Amino acid sequence: MRYVKILAMIGLVGAIAWLVADPGFEPALAVVAAISALVSAFVVERRLRRQPQQHQSVSKSSTGIQAGGDVNIGNLSSDKHDK
Repeated sequence: MRYVKILAMIGLVGAIAWLVADPGFEPALAVVAAISALVSAFVVERRLRRQPQQHQSVSKSSTGIQAGGDVNIGNLSSDKHDK
């Protein structure tokens, strides 16, 4: 990911230099594309660093289920047969 950021920065500098040397629509579009690539490289890296977390709460005398996500199991009936 580091190389992608470096290449995006080089592309941005090149696009800005092109815009300064020859102002026009194409160099301006290249600057916008280079900024988009640089921002997306940071966003993708942040998403890759984020670790998924699970939380599971299970009520009394229940069995926990590993479902690959957050799970909450409770007593759905108001009738208490287990005492």
